[in-house]
Amino acid sequence: MDKPEPGTGATIGGMQVRYLARSDATGDAIGIYAVTLAARSPGAGLHRHARLTEAFEVHEGALTLRLNDRDVTAGPGDFVLVRPGEPHAFANRGDEPVRFTLTFTPALHREGFFEGLAALAREDRLRDEGAMRALMAAYDQEPLAGFSGWSEVG
Repeated sequence: MDKPEPGTGATIGGMQVRYLARSDATGDAIGIYAVTLAARSPGAGLHRHARLTEAFEVHEGALTLRLNDRDVTAGPGDFVLVRPGEPHAFANRGDEPVRFTLTFTPALHREGFFEGLAALAREDRLRDEGAMRALMAAYDQEPLAGFSGWSEVG
């Protein structure tokens, strides 16, 4: 698959990801992405990363995150840091879109993960356990609660 051009992104169901600082432009040190999550849309099911630190900065709307064993709602101006090994998930359970900046460090070529998810979403395969496990294994992502959280709001 060809690499997306800078400034482009991926659409995964109700989630639009625009690449701001791509891993190839930062020596894979950091990846920064503008995300718009439609009303009542899943984002990511429960998972964790061995190496990645993930950060969310919410600009509009209310983003529901599952952090370890608790639910947190982040609104405009809120910042949430997820350290390596911490179980987490996110979704938009509200009636308005959510806009946030998502950052990964190191990036570990995260655009490839988004592109892979977009391809699976187009094929209606986000619940395909084999395909999802293979994609996640390639991008430092360990699923923790099956795959329904990737295709439906929990």
